[in-house]
Amino acid sequence: MTQRRDFLRQASLLAAGGLAASQLEAQAAAPAAQGSWDMSWTERVTGKHRMVFDAHAISDGVCLHQARSFLQGYTDVYGMTDADVTAVLVIRHSAVPMVMNDSLWADGFLNEADKLKDPKTGEPARRNPFINIEPGSQHALTWPDGALDTLISRGVIVLACDLALRNFTGRIANHRKIPRPDAAALVNANLIPGIYRMPTGVFATCHAQQLGCGVLNAV
Repeated sequence: MTQRRDFLRQASLLAAGGLAASQLEAQAAAPAAQGSWDMSWTERVTGKHRMVFDAHAISDGVCLHQARSFLQGYTDVYGMTDADVTAVLVIRHSAVPMVMNDSLWADGFLNEADKLKDPKTGEPARRNPFINIEPGSQHALTWPDGALDTLISRGVIVLACDLALRNFTGRIANHRKIPRPDAAALVNANLIPGIYRMPTGVFATCHAQQLGCGVLNAV
């Protein structure tokens, strides 16, 4: 919560005249305009059984294991297919590196905190360890049919927190010493296809719940 607390503290200083508006704007780019969010995912929440998994940290990819287990459980018990149930996965806060393609993982920066292993080699991950998992990968944290890209192909709805992505953009800008607009373009270009950006992960989780999903905290 550190980045969010810092932002709120700076906003309060601004209200008191202690911080220039231009400085605050430089640190947190504006979200998308009202009405520009892609809410088409809501039309896909049609399963008889519905669950949203709220992932606010990577936690070794436990959210993927939970979503995969949810799907598999209804197959094992009731013989249902993926089309019979709806799983929504919300990636927010410090979990957002999970939704980035391999190129942003290549220099090791995104793995500094979590010390994840490459699913195949066991070496420190320099690619996203939650996508493109080959069968037989001894160091994988989930089954190949539970990898993030595989879950998307199976119909799991994945929602990413735009607020967290904007904070993440600032980290990339500082790390690579590039202008924030360039970092934003890099983040946008490397978002895994099939993922919907929502204003916040809190909104995404709450709205999925309003659509009839149960909620599981993915930790």
